[in-house]
Amino acid sequence: MNIREENAIQMDKALEALALEIDTAADDGNISALNTLLDKCNNGLEAATGQNRAILLFFEANCHSALATIRSREPDYEWSWRQSERVSEILSLRKAVSELGFSELEPMFQCKILTNLGNNLSHFGRFVEAIKSWDAALQIIPNSAMALGSKGVGLIHYGQSLYDHGHIGILAAHARVDLNNAISKGALWCSGFYPEAEKHFKQYCDSSVKYLEDIAYDFEFDLDQWPLGENKEDVDYRGWCLQHRLFLSPLNDVCRHTAAAQDVIHLPSHTYNFDEKPRFPNYFNLLKQEYVTARYMLFEAINGDKEHISDKDVLLLDGFDGVKFGYRSEQIKTAYRLAYSLFDKIALFLNDYFSVGLKAGAVSFRRIWWKTKNKEFELSPCFEKSKNWPLRGLYYLSKDLFDEGFIDVSLPDAQELASLRNRTEHRYLSLQGYASAVENTDVHSYITIADFECKAMRIISMAREALIYLSLAMHQEEVTRNKDKNSDKLSVPILSTPIERYYGNL
Repeated sequence: MNIREENAIQMDKALEALALEIDTAADDGNISALNTLLDKCNNGLEAATGQNRAILLFFEANCHSALATIRSREPDYEWSWRQSERVSEILSLRKAVSELGFSELEPMFQCKILTNLGNNLSHFGRFVEAIKSWDAALQIIPNSAMALGSKGVGLIHYGQSLYDHGHIGILAAHARVDLNNAISKGALWCSGFYPEAEKHFKQYCDSSVKYLEDIAYDFEFDLDQWPLGENKEDVDYRGWCLQHRLFLSPLNDVCRHTAAAQDVIHLPSHTYNFDEKPRFPNYFNLLKQEYVTARYMLFEAINGDKEHISDKDVLLLDGFDGVKFGYRSEQIKTAYRLAYSLFDKIALFLNDYFSVGLKAGAVSFRRIWWKTKNKEFELSPCFEKSKNWPLRGLYYLSKDLFDEGFIDVSLPDAQELASLRNRTEHRYLSLQGYASAVENTDVHSYITIADFECKAMRIISMAREALIYLSLAMHQEEVTRNKDKNSDKLSVPILSTPIERYYGNL
């Protein structure tokens, strides 16, 4: 046995001992020990390599989870908007997944990490992102009981947040299948059988069955009866959107049927005082149009295979740095900027709708939630006591974006994504066809086209997620306001209707 193999075995034993320490501290509710073990995990990361790094990050997440469980005994903690322990847990789990050594882990270990990540995201109202994590877990172990059951429960809650009853039925039908599979004999319990979890899943399964019976859901209804388009260009574009879950439709989170190939999300019915202007549909029109424009620009940039007419006879000098110039390069950067800009515009919507009271120039997606008191940030009163699940999803989505005024983020590369946005707007960002040895400076930086495409896809997906949460958060708020409104308050319903589009010269 060589030294490297001996060290690997010692590391395995050390990790087993560390796991036992964490379990013991968690069972005892020992906060001091858990904080010490967090430091131990963090220090171990400095020397760890390969799959051991992913394991240590998973252990970190378990420590944060145990600390959150201890805090959950406090009154109203589950609906508290300040759960730093769970934010840290999500960050550790995401770091574990992003490690190169993650793919070296046992499939059950990978599945458990992804399932835990999905559960935490769903807890915070980020059900759209949670579904992706559960699906990733099920790609690894298709019959994982916890992944199937958790996804089924998540879909039920997602459906309960919708205002379109047709969509609710389809989500409930998908949830029923997942929940039924989770409690079947063929389900695999990766970390041992949990009777409480099985009972929980069965209750939700029975509930979904009853709901589908009550609405006489048609299981034979053809969700592929609509064509994707009239020509190859339409089919290619709409098929790409379906594949990447980019349509503004809840159905696209659960299926790739052509019924999901529509941007149907808009604002729910809502009310105004008689002295108010019905402005929110106008705001959402702009948000939605900018999103679908950014989406199509990204599609064109990624899939365009011909020289664009604007690139003909343009003299550029070779910098011998691997940079690819052209309309497509600028198109993908523009799509990135346009999609990223939606977050602050959503914050402006929230500032108006919830009467937060910030001046327009002070509004940003990270700052909309907070007010400054004695030079300290405090959560705004209009959000503090809210139990609006999709709104909380928006709040925790904001933690995926970096802002120098806030140290807590839940996405490992949040700062890099923000830096790229800044560089496309205000500095020089060059896209390379291949990675070459060039120096990044404070003024000019490089990134490969492939890497930037991945970043752009992430931002466009986050923008879609934010728009869905915004619409559903408004629906939940309207339900609450209608319950609590004074009888002498005059209001009128507003229903959005389609408008004519501009197609160039009139």
